[in-house]
Amino acid sequence: MEDVLVYGLLRGGIYALAAFGFSLVLGVIGIVNFAHGALVVFGGLLTQYLAIKFGVPYAAAVVGGALGTGLLGAVIQRLFIARTFKLEPLMVLVQTFGIATVVTELGTLGWGSEERMLRLKTGLPPGFELGNTFVPSFDLVVFAVSLMSAAVLFFVLGRTEFGRAIRACRDNRESAQLSGINLGRTFEKTMFLSGTWAGLAGAMFVTLSPVAPYMHFTWTVDSFLVITIGGLGSMLGALVGGLIFGVLSFGASFYAPTIAPAITFGVLLVFLVFRPQGLLGAGPAIRK
Repeated sequence: MEDVLVYGLLRGGIYALAAFGFSLVLGVIGIVNFAHGALVVFGGLLTQYLAIKFGVPYAAAVVGGALGTGLLGAVIQRLFIARTFKLEPLMVLVQTFGIATVVTELGTLGWGSEERMLRLKTGLPPGFELGNTFVPSFDLVVFAVSLMSAAVLFFVLGRTEFGRAIRACRDNRESAQLSGINLGRTFEKTMFLSGTWAGLAGAMFVTLSPVAPYMHFTWTVDSFLVITIGGLGSMLGALVGGLIFGVLSFGASFYAPTIAPAITFGVLLVFLVFRPQGLLGAGPAIRK
């Protein structure tokens, strides 16, 4: 049980990273972004490509992968989502599903369909014992990065002018416009931030487990499960939900691998029935 808790929490940090952007777009723009998982995978593959093909140091490759994914998210918002959202918001669901397919196919053409992983020589000790559980050092580093990036995101959203604009758009879009906030530009920045954190999650994950283009839908579903547990549109809820989902999914895979997906989706159904807003959600987040 101890190892399930420890490894579940370590992996939950990455789930939280991936879910931050998904929750941000849902809460601010008001859409379910089915292309989000494709952005996570894109960030992982781009990081691996920069490190292996060009010999870029891992830290720089992570920054490049995250920012490159953020830029891709902003481009998607400006060229596709913004236009469709003005005409028919519900069609954005179909549109982002199509965008995910296109990004996946382009990734397959560029990087191939095989699974890729980035193996690092960190110079760190292999790990240490925590009770009866062996904790790999780099897994702990990834977890620490996840928490620190969460703190950075909370600071940006809570203490900066951009964060205030995002909160204003989330709380009341019409009032935000009347106060002079440019919704289009704010939404583009929101997608950039969402893509950056999705890319960071992929960049972290590719060092721990293989990544391939076909995995995009799994990441989208996992992100949705995380925010369903933690709270729709809540950043703190995404963090808490990610940690809970990490323990839940690792425990389900460990104790009942044949029915692990049924267990995780069963938890989703329970939350939707008894607390649809999640643990820390305040209420509905999707707007028409």
